[in-house]
Order: sequence, then structure tokens, then C-alpha cells
Amino acid sequence: MTSSAQKLTYKVKVDGKESGTLIANKSGKKNNYTYTIQSNIKTTMLFSVELKYDLISIVENGKLKSSRLVQLINGVKQTDNTTTQKGSGYVFKDKSGDEKTISSNITIIVPELYFTEPKNQKAIWSDNHGKFLSMKKEGNAYLLDTGDGQNSTYTYVKGICKKVESTQAFSKITFELVQ
Repeated sequence: MTSSAQKLTYKVKVDGKESGTLIANKSGKKNNYTYTIQSNIKTTMLFSVELKYDLISIVENGKLKSSRLVQLINGVKQTDNTTTQKGSGYVFKDKSGDEKTISSNITIIVPELYFTEPKNQKAIWSDNHGKFLSMKKEGNAYLLDTGDGQNSTYTYVKGICKKVESTQAFSKITFELVQ
């Protein structure tokens, strides 16, 4: 089976103002993929903010093998989370070094939401939150509930994510597919 690669580019808006880009990549072949998501967002609220987001996830045989998420705000590391398969489960470790064991298989992850409509999925693994988040279909969109009020809605056309609207503590962030 031959390898394939997909690249999706999104323009990022913060409270309606264009503020950066998000690039999602998927490479590999059936059930064995590497996902990367990188974004660079610059905005001004009460002060200037630059957010850099870098995620790499490796899926083997349809299950998450490992992932790492690093987020910087104004150059300061805010998040450095890893999820690593260990035996029949996983170990999630956050920036402080705190670890927790995940006993469930992780078969669908947030980066996959950019490339595949999550039909019939009820829970999605989030490296950012270090837990499974609930997902609910609403028309041609899906609500990803973080449990802390900072939810995201993914909208699909022909199985590809065309738009993500994310409600954050102090703003609304929108990702709109460019290519």
C-alpha cells in the first residue's frame, strides 16, 4: 500500500480579526499515520499575545502510539504534554511531570478531526486536556465539549473540516479552511 499525505491550511481569526494560520498535516498509510498541527497566532487583547501550538501524534494499527503537544504564549512554555502507549494502556504526562494512566484504547484523537468527519464518535482523546472529551453531532457540525466551557464546534463539508469555532475564556477563535 502506498503512502499518502494531506495538508490543510486554515486562516485563524480571533474575535473576527485575522490573526494567523494553522497547518494540519497527515501522512502515512491505512491505520498508520503521523499527524502534525502547527499554528502561530498573534493578537492584541489588553496586551499583545503570540500563541504557538505544535502537536505531533503517531498512530499505529489504528491506535495512538505517542503524541506530544507544546504551547508557547509570548515565548513562555505553557503546555508540554505527552501521551505514550505503555502495555495495553497509556501514560499521560503534563508539563509539571505529573502522570496518569489511561486504561482505554485511544483510537480517535483531536488532530484526526481536521481530516475525517467523526461519524458515530462519542469521545475524542485530547492531548491538551489529557482526557477524553465528549462529542455530539449538531446538524453538519460536531460539538467537542471540554467540560470547562471552552468548547469547539467542527463543521464539515464532504467529510473534511471546513471550520472550527472555539470559545475560549476571553475570546472566540475561528479556523477557516483555505486549501
